[in-house]
Amino acid sequence: MDIKQTIENDFLTAYKARDEQRAQALRMLKSALKNAEIDGKDEFNNDVAIKVLRREGKQREQAAIEFEKGGRLELAEKERYEAGLIASYLPAEITREEIEKVVAEAISNLNPAGIKDMGKVMAYVMQKLGASADGNIVSAVVKENLLKQN
Repeated sequence: MDIKQTIENDFLTAYKARDEQRAQALRMLKSALKNAEIDGKDEFNNDVAIKVLRREGKQREQAAIEFEKGGRLELAEKERYEAGLIASYLPAEITREEIEKVVAEAISNLNPAGIKDMGKVMAYVMQKLGASADGNIVSAVVKENLLKQN
C-alpha cells in the first residue's frame, strides 16, 4: 500500500475514534500530499510523497524550535507531535556510509572534472538512492569527495 493511502486510512481511523490531535495532523498531511499531486511537476508516487513528508517534517521541527524560543511551549509540543507522526510514515534513511559507497561508485563511473561536475554526480547518486536519502547529506558527501579528488 502506498503512503498516501496509508495516511488516508489512518485519518479515517483517527477521525472515527475522535482522536482530534491525530486526525488534525493527518488532515494536514493529506492536504500537503494532495497539493503535491495537483502541482504535478513529477508523476505522483511514493518517492514524491516521501519528499513532501520530509519537507513537512522539517517545517514542523523548525516551527517547534521557534515556538520554544518564543516561550510557546504548548505550540512547540504540538509541532513536535506532528513531526513525530510524519516521521512514522517515512522509511529509514540510508546511512552516511552507504551514501559514500554510491558516491564513490558515481565518481569512478563518471570521472568528474572536479566540483564543476557536482550536478552530474548528484543526479547519478540521487537516481540510485531515490527518496531514501537526505539530499543535504548526499550533497555534502559529494562535495567532500569532489574536493578530495582535486
